[in-house]
Amino acid sequence: MAAIDDVATPECLTLWRCIGCGAMGNAKECQGTCDFKRDFVVDAASHADLLEFFLSLSDHNEALHLLARDVVAETAAPERFERALAGLRARAKRLLAEALGEEPPQAVPPDERAEIWLCVSCDMVEAPRDCLGICIRRNGDFVRGKDHDALSAQIESARIESRSLAALARQIGWATPRPGQFERTRGALRTMALSLLATA
Repeated sequence: MAAIDDVATPECLTLWRCIGCGAMGNAKECQGTCDFKRDFVVDAASHADLLEFFLSLSDHNEALHLLARDVVAETAAPERFERALAGLRARAKRLLAEALGEEPPQAVPPDERAEIWLCVSCDMVEAPRDCLGICIRRNGDFVRGKDHDALSAQIESARIESRSLAALARQIGWATPRPGQFERTRGALRTMALSLLATA
């Protein structure tokens, strides 16, 4: 499973930004050891769209994981599986119907990110631009580009995981054992569930 805590609380920078020239910055008390590093940021609203999608996908994957774990438990014995099959099938169909079919929001591409200079000693940010004489500053929240990229990678990983888990749900939801093949179906579903849980 994706590590939700790793992406749910990225470092957030509150910066002013001039709507005229695009200059950015903040006010920090200098520590006397200035050490500015080049970095890139994206607006927090764009990051929040990605995060909302990721959290919804993670919730859905957790429900699919629970289904897989229950398949392992219920396929332990033929009579147990026969009693549980109808309930497992209903859950699988419901989860398939609830699947997130839409594409995730697009990550902000590198060429659309704001370049800043961040002091690693005091967190002061400077991003000077040629002044256009329209100095109007607005405060906003921004997320570092590396955190944005990490979240985008987590989403892709979670989508791959979701497709694998959904394959098991489809087998349970729509595959009906043929006469005399019940035991074979039970074994195949158990093997599939165990394999998915081992690699998730």
